[in-house]
Amino acid sequence: VIGEILAGVVMGPFIAGNLFGIRYISVETEGLAQLGIVLLLFISGLEIGVDEIKAAGKSGLLTSLFDVTVAFLFGYIAGYILGYSLTVSIAIGNIFVATSVGITVRTLMEMNALHSKVGELILTVAVLDDLFGIIILSITLGQGNPEILLLKISLFFILIFIALLVVSRIKEVKIHIPRLMITAAVACAFIVAALAVSLGLAAITGSFFAGLVFSRFPQRRRIIEFTRQMGDVFFVPLFFVWVGASFDFYALEDVGPLVLLFIPMAMLGKVIGCSLGAKVCGFKARDAFSVGVGMIPRMEIALVVISTEITMGIFTDEMAHQVLAATILLVILSSLLTPILLKMVYRRESAEPTPS
Repeated sequence: VIGEILAGVVMGPFIAGNLFGIRYISVETEGLAQLGIVLLLFISGLEIGVDEIKAAGKSGLLTSLFDVTVAFLFGYIAGYILGYSLTVSIAIGNIFVATSVGITVRTLMEMNALHSKVGELILTVAVLDDLFGIIILSITLGQGNPEILLLKISLFFILIFIALLVVSRIKEVKIHIPRLMITAAVACAFIVAALAVSLGLAAITGSFFAGLVFSRFPQRRRIIEFTRQMGDVFFVPLFFVWVGASFDFYALEDVGPLVLLFIPMAMLGKVIGCSLGAKVCGFKARDAFSVGVGMIPRMEIALVVISTEITMGIFTDEMAHQVLAATILLVILSSLLTPILLKMVYRRESAEPTPS
C-alpha cells in the first residue's frame, strides 16, 4: 500500500509535474481509481459475509458510538483551544468523525487478517461511522433535511434486506451460466454503490453491502476470484496511486500552528474512541488498540466533509485554506502511518476467525 501511494506521489504534479511537465491525474483517472475502492470493499463484503457481520454487530454498534462521540469531542475541543467559534469547532468535529478504511482493508488482506475479530470489527464500525457521520453533518450544519436523510438511509437498508431475502431463496437453484452470474454480481456492486451515493451515503458503503448480499450466493468463491483478478491487476493499485498523486503539497504552506494540534487530536480521537469501545465489548487491550489504529485513516470522506463546509461558508477564506491544508496533511500522514502502525500492534493470534 505504501509503495503504491509513494509511486503516486512521484507520478503526481508535485514531482513529475514540476520536473517534466507531465500530468497523469485527470477526471478519467479519478473515475477509474474510484472503481478500485468500490471493488476493494465489494471483495471485503464477499469475504466476510453476513454471519460474521452479525457476530460483530453489537460490538460494532457500541464501538462506533464511542468512536463517533470521542472523535467529535476531540475535534470540538481542538477548535475551542484554538479560539474558534462554536460553529467552526463543530465543523472540525465533523472532519474528525470521518473515516476511510480502504488502506486498512488492503493492509488486513496483505496480513491475511480480514477474517479476524479485529478486521471484522473495523469494517462494521467503518460502515456505521459512515452513517453516523452523515447524520451528524446533516444535523449540526443543516446539510439537508435530517428526516429526509433518515428516510433515504432506511430505504437503502430495506432494499439490502430484500436483496438478502431474494438471494437466500435462489441460492439453492442450480445456475447453468455461472460466468453470467459472476459478471452480473460485479455489475450489481457498481449499481448498489451508485444507489448509495444517490441516497447520500458513500459509494464504498453500497459496494460493501452488495458484497454481503452476494456472500450467500453459490458462486461466492468464483465471484471473489474474478473480482480479485480484475481489481488487483489494475483498479485497486490505481486507487492508491491516485491517492498519492492527489496530494497537494503546496497547500501545506498555509497550515500554520493549526497542524500542531489538528493532526494529533484527529488521530488520538479515533484511537482512544475505538479502543475504549472495543475494550468495553470484551476485546483484549492490544486487540482493542489495533481496532483504534485501523480506524485512523482519513481520505476521500474527510475531504468531502471539509469541501462541503467550505462551500457552506463555515470558515473565513484564510481559515478555510488553513483547515483544508491541515486536513490534506492528515490524509497524507494517516495514509502512510496506518499500515506501518497496524503491522506493529496487530497480534498474530487475532488472525483467527471470530467464532460463529
